[in-house]
Amino acid sequence: MTMLNGGGRPARQAFSILEMLATVTIIAVIASIVVPRLAFHGFTAKKTACSQYRADINSALERYMFDNGSPTLQLSDIENGDYYPGTIPNCPADNTAYTIDPTTYRISGHNH
Repeated sequence: MTMLNGGGRPARQAFSILEMLATVTIIAVIASIVVPRLAFHGFTAKKTACSQYRADINSALERYMFDNGSPTLQLSDIENGDYYPGTIPNCPADNTAYTIDPTTYRISGHNH
């Protein structure tokens, strides 16, 4: 049994190649706009996380200095529950280790 549409012609049951091509083109244009923005925001988030880690580590270094009366140049000295919870992470932006500046006793570099 053939179904007829309002014009007396058989009703379509599939998409034409032009409709599929138009749909794929629209999706490709949208993807070309969205994907680069997502990649950019990912790096921005990593830079923000690095800045927060740097601030947390500097705060822990200051607490260590106030408690012990002298600064430390070893990040392992603050890796206990009193100063910094857990191990010191690497920078999420470039995966390098944080280091202490021997003149300021604060984290050096990582100004992304």
